[in-house]
Amino acid sequence: MNIYLGKNLKKLRVQKNLTQEKLAEFLGVSFQTISKWERGDTYPDITMLPEIASFFKISIDDLFGVNEAETENEILKDLEEYDNITDKKLKQEVISKLKEKHPNDFRILLRYMTYLVHFSDKDQETISKIKSIYENIQENCVVDKIRLSSKRHIIEFYHSLSKRENSGITFSDCEKIIREMPRMKDSEECCCFFYPNNMTDRDTKIQNTIEELLSLFHSVFSHYFFYDGRFSEDWKTDAFGKEIDFLNFIYDDGNYGKMWRNMIYNYGYLAVSFFRIGDNEKGFANLRKSAELAVKFDEMERITTMGSKLFEGKVFDKHTLGSTYSARGQIKHLFTEKYPLSAEIKNSEEFKKIVDLLR
Repeated sequence: MNIYLGKNLKKLRVQKNLTQEKLAEFLGVSFQTISKWERGDTYPDITMLPEIASFFKISIDDLFGVNEAETENEILKDLEEYDNITDKKLKQEVISKLKEKHPNDFRILLRYMTYLVHFSDKDQETISKIKSIYENIQENCVVDKIRLSSKRHIIEFYHSLSKRENSGITFSDCEKIIREMPRMKDSEECCCFFYPNNMTDRDTKIQNTIEELLSLFHSVFSHYFFYDGRFSEDWKTDAFGKEIDFLNFIYDDGNYGKMWRNMIYNYGYLAVSFFRIGDNEKGFANLRKSAELAVKFDEMERITTMGSKLFEGKVFDKHTLGSTYSARGQIKHLFTEKYPLSAEIKNSEEFKKIVDLLR
């Protein structure tokens, strides 16, 4: 159980406008002792707890933050549940309730802001909400990870607004925040190799870093080539083919870990590019590969152990991609509703056979 005595003691002392020296005088200890208590380096002797609680007119449970610990465990459980949801409507329901229940928790506010950025209609009221939450986090949150994450999402938000007429946001607003972000070499992941060799989770930390870098590589790579009109379709098919070859080399056992979704989508992107250049045979081949991987993913056990050279022994939990994530359902939707495929392709027997795999 988390003990919040140090944090609560400091809060109570500040509320009474007491210095550490003055509180130490009242309790008959040194101010260095008070400082250690507040930092959580040490705790008061059990015989002093009633005296401290009586001085602040609270219970010993309140001094230790027993209720806070229970609330914290509840919040952590709720956040795990939310993070495993992929259904957009359900996400909205859950995060809205969490925000009402814990309006001052920055972890929840960040997720609420993220939901608004990625899934809501960007009307003026929503835009104001996003900006307000972002400013609140930047001004009042002391957790760097939360502050940086909110910056990343506001960058994406401002980038989309900068493309809209009369939004009041230009790319210079976006760039200003981009320049405030740390470089990759200053990240937690890039320090993973400093962990001692005898630490039991050292290999896992390094493997997680490699996957994080692969995910970042895919994100930048796909936006650079696939969504940029300056590159020809021939170039895109070649580029995406090389990425697929590279990832198949890395994940040589066929278990793609955190990159499962990216690999399934990659084959779909590659299929679209082949159809655009008129190579229907390769287009259908890559559509089928995308569908087959979606089926394989859905039929996998939730927990698997990876066997590729880089990730041998690493445990992969499918729920890291969302506990309700259905690869077949998502890919079928992309094939039939989202991908820019001609009526001729969609009416073909080959296309229908591929879609049948996803039923």
